[in-house]
Amino acid sequence: MNRQILIADLLKRYGSSAVCEGKEAPVLIRPMNQSSTEDDRYLCTAPFDFCPKTGDRLQCMEHVYTVLRCDGVFAEGHRLYTWAVLELQDGWGR
Repeated sequence: MNRQILIADLLKRYGSSAVCEGKEAPVLIRPMNQSSTEDDRYLCTAPFDFCPKTGDRLQCMEHVYTVLRCDGVFAEGHRLYTWAVLELQDGWGR
């Protein structure tokens, strides 16, 4: 099993379903700043083939986020997974 598939399988097992621009994928979303409960920025880890663009809206677990930045982690010229910085737009606490 290659690393791309291994990471995608781990995200499928432990992640939550997200939808961005009509495409669905399992993702992990966690706060960027662990010490502050008021910060509305989050780091998203997604499979290699899930590639949102800056400005896209991502929905996950009744929350709506805006993609601020997105890129991939690469090894030997292949994308292993995608990461994105998200800003919470609505949901709990809003």
